[in-house]
Amino acid sequence: MTNKIVSAVGKDDFSLEVEFMNGDVKKYDMDYMLVQFPQFQTLKDDPKLFHAVRVDAGGYGVSWNDDLDVDALTIWEDGILIERTNKTEPDINRLLAYHLSLARETAGMTQKELAEKTGIYQADISKIERGLANPSVSTLKRLAEGLNMNLIISFEPRQDKAV
Repeated sequence: MTNKIVSAVGKDDFSLEVEFMNGDVKKYDMDYMLVQFPQFQTLKDDPKLFHAVRVDAGGYGVSWNDDLDVDALTIWEDGILIERTNKTEPDINRLLAYHLSLARETAGMTQKELAEKTGIYQADISKIERGLANPSVSTLKRLAEGLNMNLIISFEPRQDKAV
């Protein structure tokens, strides 16, 4: 899925501002969820909880607790585009986040299992998968080994041919 979530912020008007991996930022009105799922009233009644929204591992949705979540596809399809960054180059940390989470899921491992296998803290793996960390090459190598995969790093010519 190319529409993975990178970040989400709860706004005072009971909407979410969600940034996707491709750079699009969408506003998602949570009032719609109240109509469909009354349990979301908890979030409206507790603004502190609403503002504690977090992006799920891998960027497949956002959640507040085990009972309240919204998937990325719903936000992507029903959200209103408020900003398009039109990035010419992908953010390398986001690209790494996407590929690491995809590799881990392909290997059928949880972050905790990968942490145990590599000796890298789960919190650090989570930060890498959310694009919030800048891991060393040796850390990436340990992650690849823990996933039983090869780490390939390459330099590619730019598409714009600019000097």
